[in-house]
Amino acid sequence: MRSLVLDASAVGQLISLVAPGYLARLGYRARYPAHERPAGEVLLISVVASLPLVALVNTVLPGRQQVTQFEYVAALLVLALAVGYAVALARGARSVERLLGRLGYRIQAEGSIYAQTLKHMSADATVLVELHDGRRIWGCPRSGPQNKEDGVAELYLVYPCAEADGEWRPVGAGIIVPLGEVSTIALSEEPTGAPRVAAPGVTGNLES
Repeated sequence: MRSLVLDASAVGQLISLVAPGYLARLGYRARYPAHERPAGEVLLISVVASLPLVALVNTVLPGRQQVTQFEYVAALLVLALAVGYAVALARGARSVERLLGRLGYRIQAEGSIYAQTLKHMSADATVLVELHDGRRIWGCPRSGPQNKEDGVAELYLVYPCAEADGEWRPVGAGIIVPLGEVSTIALSEEPTGAPRVAAPGVTGNLES
């Protein structure tokens, strides 16, 4: 039985079918972090994504390309990162989300409600947080869980005020609110692009 012997060129060819897709995935996840998938699934996704990238670079660059050529490897890997990040930018566009919604795909690219909503609010936008015990906290959201598995279970607000005896009083430069204690969060602006619809008979504003 002949033993399988891989030289540097053969190993490079194998890597070229995995590394570009893996880097494209890293480029995508740089914008949309998510929990780690099983190694077998990551390998499969990497191979599938690598094939068109390798074909594109081989078509664009003149001559026969080898995995031992620095220019070829650099072009392939840089392209992979750029394509992954560009796909993430396109995926987050409202027009793309609406198109996917018409096709029946409504799963958001971000892995948490914070990342889908509060993260996209403007710098001076505010939220009104009501806790399970009835206390209310107002402030500007700055950070929270990016995905369900990142271990973050708090919402960080800056310049917070808490309601006490019917009055709003500052409670420091920042406050960390455990999400497990939160009943509701009202936003001062709608960051997802949904059309504004006024409910009949509703008046008042968020900060009152």
